[in-house]
Amino acid sequence: MVSLARGTMIAVTLICWGLSLYKLRDLARDRGNRPLRALCLALIAITISMTLQPLMPKIDQLVGIPDVTRLTSNCLSLVCATAAQAFLLYMTSSDVSTRRRVRRQSIALALTITVMIIMFVATPSDVSLSDPRVRTGEYYGEPFHAPFLFVYLAYLGWSLTQVVVLANRYAGIAHRPLLRFGLRMITVGSLWGLAYVAAKLVAVGVGNRSPRWALITDAVVVLTFSTSILLVLIGSTIPSWGPRVGLDRLWVGAAAFRDYYRLYPLWTRIHAVLPEIALLPPPSGVRGVVSIARDASLRRVRITVEILDGYATLRPWMSPAVAAQAQDAAQEGGLLGEQQTAMVEAVVIGAALAARLDGAPPSSEATEAPALPLGPPRDSAAGDLGAADQVTWLAQVARAIESPLARIIITRATSEALSIAPQSSER
Repeated sequence: MVSLARGTMIAVTLICWGLSLYKLRDLARDRGNRPLRALCLALIAITISMTLQPLMPKIDQLVGIPDVTRLTSNCLSLVCATAAQAFLLYMTSSDVSTRRRVRRQSIALALTITVMIIMFVATPSDVSLSDPRVRTGEYYGEPFHAPFLFVYLAYLGWSLTQVVVLANRYAGIAHRPLLRFGLRMITVGSLWGLAYVAAKLVAVGVGNRSPRWALITDAVVVLTFSTSILLVLIGSTIPSWGPRVGLDRLWVGAAAFRDYYRLYPLWTRIHAVLPEIALLPPPSGVRGVVSIARDASLRRVRITVEILDGYATLRPWMSPAVAAQAQDAAQEGGLLGEQQTAMVEAVVIGAALAARLDGAPPSSEATEAPALPLGPPRDSAAGDLGAADQVTWLAQVARAIESPLARIIITRATSEALSIAPQSSER
């Protein structure tokens, strides 16, 4: 486990150097970009921090002060965390209040580093550079519990918590898929960073009481730290290099593939009653899945059009009475907002399919039935749904029509319609 942790750390360090140089090239082309400057500072700080760690024995011997490299590495980690906060803040705004907030964080960082340095000087290490454990590097794998370490962990934990909040908030409003994915990775990476803080505290406590656990706890610390850095590195840079390697196209294809199968339950129900809606024979088996994956965007458009064609064909069998029943039942079931509207639409479609399948005549009140699709709220001036909104909405309807509540309401509405139909024909 120890060798795995060390190998992971070396690999992450090399990745750090590659991504840092990549972003520095971008900064050279756009030096006034505040978010990019903050990101580059974060990348360079953590890259140097990780590079120093395996060199601790040699650098301490060269400088002549035990643990000075450890102090430097920890300070650089705090610079990285603070710069990451600035990067996320500048991504949303560069106004006066944002700059003031970044300035306050920078002052807090400077004060924290100053306190760490003072504590380091005031409480020198009790080991000598001539100690064989220091010369061989064994000392640097043992539990370390200098007073400044706890200041470092406290500030790092606070900073990473802020990064989690900022990244998660911005991911909720980001429109670019790779940017949203990158922010989610930053969130997860920062959570791993908090796990590193916890593991470090446990390592100090356990290592002092049970030295034989020292190597294991140190390996856990290294793995959590390396994993955190790797996730944050990839998340913060993937929006820029991802499109160059085709990740944006892959993402779009994966989203279309997912949307196709989200719509499939609704399409299947309509196709079973109205097979004529299919422009081509429905794909099946492994070859079918491969063909869908190959042309996912086109398949998504086609299945959406076929569902809406089914809506139009079923219009004469749609009933306002069924819609009212579905509305009442959805309210009784505790559904609100779009969930309630999607349930109403699912029931209207399901009841119309059942009526058509049973050979029932078209409803005399079909013209009074609500026009489908019902939602979501239209934002455009023309009142039409955008393609993405339309797919998202129909996927909600597809999920609703599969629910037990929809089956109960559809069965009830169908049985009532059949009981009323003979009376209507006698008249």
